[in-house]
Amino acid sequence: MLFRPYILGSAVFFLVLGVLASVTMGSATDLSLSAFFFDPQMLDFPWRLQPFVDLFGRKLVWFVPFGGAVIAAVVAWRLPRGSCRQLAWAGAAFYMGSGPLLIGVLKHLTAMPRPFNLALFGGTESMPDYFWAHSWAQAGNALPSAHAASGFVLLSLFFVGVMIGCRKLTAGGFVLGLGAGLLFGFLRIMQGYHFLSQVLASGAVLGLYGCVLFYLLWTWARHKPLES
Repeated sequence: MLFRPYILGSAVFFLVLGVLASVTMGSATDLSLSAFFFDPQMLDFPWRLQPFVDLFGRKLVWFVPFGGAVIAAVVAWRLPRGSCRQLAWAGAAFYMGSGPLLIGVLKHLTAMPRPFNLALFGGTESMPDYFWAHSWAQAGNALPSAHAASGFVLLSLFFVGVMIGCRKLTAGGFVLGLGAGLLFGFLRIMQGYHFLSQVLASGAVLGLYGCVLFYLLWTWARHKPLES
């Protein structure tokens, strides 16, 4: 199992996902999907009032990346010191812990708003015609989606699988990471917190972040006298 082809192929995939997010942003697809969950009589998204979905979105979802980071760190600690496997799992712990934080910073730099803040969906704002926020206070706090990132960070299992040459972990981690990210993101779309494009952008950013991080770790491992 060759590392470089997998990482390069993954980078292309996530770049395409980023292009798809860009094309979808502010489009009829973005607006119509959110409109499907909007109640014009309530002037709100009814799923925002669903207790479990609200609890999951506000609190429980964060156990996935940060709890996962702790588990990955424990796995790394128990592996032979200096081994490639230990480096891979340590990278997974760092990726899961830092990924949502990276997305959290980025969403304070972009202007795209949350759907429920738009006048179209009962809010007071209009859709901006610029991408980057003019100031920190004017940020839309929605692009990319941090909650979707809490699922996409499970792509760490995919990157670990690629780095240590485990095909089952590679395939399972890819499906689990994409599936969890899209599921968590879709729940936030239902609640009016995010557009589809904001969810896709989260996956693209974290996917590319993972490609860069694990490529650096793999390169370092090759130039170190690490145990296999």
